[in-house]
Amino acid sequence: MIWALVLAWLVVIVVMVLNNSDQTPWIGKLRRIHAGVAQKAEWMAPDEVVAQVRADYLEAVQWLQDSAQADATSQLLQATVYLDGLYLARYRTLVNENDLQGEPRFIGVMRADHQVQVRHFSEDGRRCLVLDQQTQRRMATYDRRQQTRLHTQDLGDETVVYQMVYDSRAQRWKIEVFIQELPAGWGSASGSQRVRLAFRLPAATGRDS
Repeated sequence: MIWALVLAWLVVIVVMVLNNSDQTPWIGKLRRIHAGVAQKAEWMAPDEVVAQVRADYLEAVQWLQDSAQADATSQLLQATVYLDGLYLARYRTLVNENDLQGEPRFIGVMRADHQVQVRHFSEDGRRCLVLDQQTQRRMATYDRRQQTRLHTQDLGDETVVYQMVYDSRAQRWKIEVFIQELPAGWGSASGSQRVRLAFRLPAATGRDS
């Protein structure tokens, strides 16, 4: 009987440890901003967490640029450091397709200046949205064989939204999902009224389903 009780307590302790190991260290420090305001309330993490999200996102973007001309094996090995979820799966699919078809001779690398906002943390603190306002966007086309840049195209400014997820084992944030490109005028008074950020999509209705 005593051994059964001891075993039961051990099982409970193991379950508690496993559950706590998946929790973010800042879950108790999340704060609610615009609380009680319809469609504006959101969770925010401490400033140091926000800074880490921004730094890890920019590092991932830099890696995507730098690795564009690398071989498929290197791309796939390093991808898990910066990417996760649907974004990682999509990246692997594209790399494998290019590898099967043979490495393309010409490749485009997009570069931009990034102004990054971190918003809308999930209630467990493991996910958040990143708004990347990209200016000076340009696409450089390279000849892989000769390692030369052929020309550069101006792409204009845009703002894109990604979902980031925290990998507790790696202790870093990774790009998990590309959400969307925001319409022109985002950030202005009129644009902010037309577009609202939300961590969860509303229920589909009518032709949206």
